[in-house]
Amino acid sequence: MVRRFVKMNQDGCARLERYLPQARVNIFELYAATVARYMNGKPHQTIVDVGGGKSCPFSGYRRPGTQTKIIAVDVSAEELADNEDVDEKRVANIMEHLPFEDGEVDIVVSRSVLEHLENLDLFVTEAARVLKKDGYFIHLFPSKFAPFSAINQLVPNKVAKRLLYSLHPNAKGICGFPAYYNKCFYSAIKSLLHKNGYEIVESHVSYYQASYFKFFVPFFLLIALYEIAVRFLGVKNLGAYLLIIAQKKTDSTEMLSR
Repeated sequence: MVRRFVKMNQDGCARLERYLPQARVNIFELYAATVARYMNGKPHQTIVDVGGGKSCPFSGYRRPGTQTKIIAVDVSAEELADNEDVDEKRVANIMEHLPFEDGEVDIVVSRSVLEHLENLDLFVTEAARVLKKDGYFIHLFPSKFAPFSAINQLVPNKVAKRLLYSLHPNAKGICGFPAYYNKCFYSAIKSLLHKNGYEIVESHVSYYQASYFKFFVPFFLLIALYEIAVRFLGVKNLGAYLLIIAQKKTDSTEMLSR
C-alpha cells in the first residue's frame, strides 16, 4: 500500500517536473561537461578527482591523444578498487593531505564531496598547494541552506539514510554519508577561495531540489514554488547546488609568504 502510494505520487511529480523552469538543466550533467571542457582545453594535464570512489563521471569525455592523466583520490581503498575509469588511484584523507607535490596538478575536481568535509578550509588550502598557478578548482556540492540540506542537518544520519534509501533505492552507496556543509554556500565559498588565492571564473546555481520530495505531491509543489521564488530573486546562498570553477592566481611561494 505504501509503495503504491509513493509510486502514484512519483508519477504525478514526474509529469509536473516537465513544466518547471528550474528543472531544465541537470547540474550533474553540467558538472561532467564543464570538467571535460577544462580537461580537454590543453594536452598533458593531470586531473585529480577527489572522493573519486567507484567511478569517474567525466572520464568518458576525455579527448583521445591529449595524454591527460586522471587520478582518483579517496579515503577508502575498497571504493577505489572498483574504479576502472581512471589512470591511477591514491588512498588519502583529503582534509589532511593531498598526495602530490607542490604545483604538480592542473585541475582538482569533485562532485558531492565538499559538504562531507568537517573543515573545508584545510582542503581548499591543500588544493591550492598542489595546483599549478592558473590551475583550476572545479567542484559541485549542495548548498547549506537548501531545504533538503537543512533537513539532513536536523535529522540524525541513521534516520536520514534509512529514509533516503527507502524513497531513493538508487542512492545506496552514493548518498547518505554524514554531511557538515561547512562553508558550503556561495558567499562563504567565494570568501574562502579569495583568501587562498583563487578567482572564481564561473559559477552555476541550480535551485532544483524538489526531486527529493517526489514521494508526496503537495511537498513537491511547495518546494517547487519555493525554488521559483528564490530563483527569480537570484539568491545564490539559497540555491540547491553550486558548481564553482575557480582559478588559482597565486603561486605556492607567494602563498607561503602571506
